[in-house]
Amino acid sequence: MSADASLMPDDAQMTQNASLIVGDEARLRPFERGNAEQDLPLNAEEATILVLHFLERMKKRIVSPRKAVLNENNIYVVDVDLKEATATIHIHSETREIIEYTITERPKEVMPLPIPPRRIVLVLGIVIAMVITAMTYNFLILYAKSILNAVHSDYLLVGGAALVVAAGIVWWRRRY
Repeated sequence: MSADASLMPDDAQMTQNASLIVGDEARLRPFERGNAEQDLPLNAEEATILVLHFLERMKKRIVSPRKAVLNENNIYVVDVDLKEATATIHIHSETREIIEYTITERPKEVMPLPIPPRRIVLVLGIVIAMVITAMTYNFLILYAKSILNAVHSDYLLVGGAALVVAAGIVWWRRRY
């Protein structure tokens, strides 16, 4: 690749990686094959950490890692539960390279009812309360008139004001 600016890709990440390879050998030392840490075989914990970092770079929402198993071909198979999918990633234990990965979407659970049961119970309760109120409306009005006619209007004003104040106090206390 030449150093001509017109031939360089527009993506800043690609140009940064290209400049890393050409100019900065000190940063590449941890990835060289002769590193002592690299010579140790990969274990299940490190394979899981590699997979989690890989999925984070892919912007996947990780729920939890499920299992990491070493095959007879020196390949770790790591299964991870994602928010709406399941990922299976194969990592070579000697080179620590991701050989293959698959992300399968889980089928969405079908709800038995389109409306949650709590909402159905709430609506049924409101309908029943309205039916009872409608059935007893005449009965309540008849007795309410007789009670209200027997009470002096000043007492009704004082009682109404007391109810408003009590409701305000209850509302204020429930806020905190």
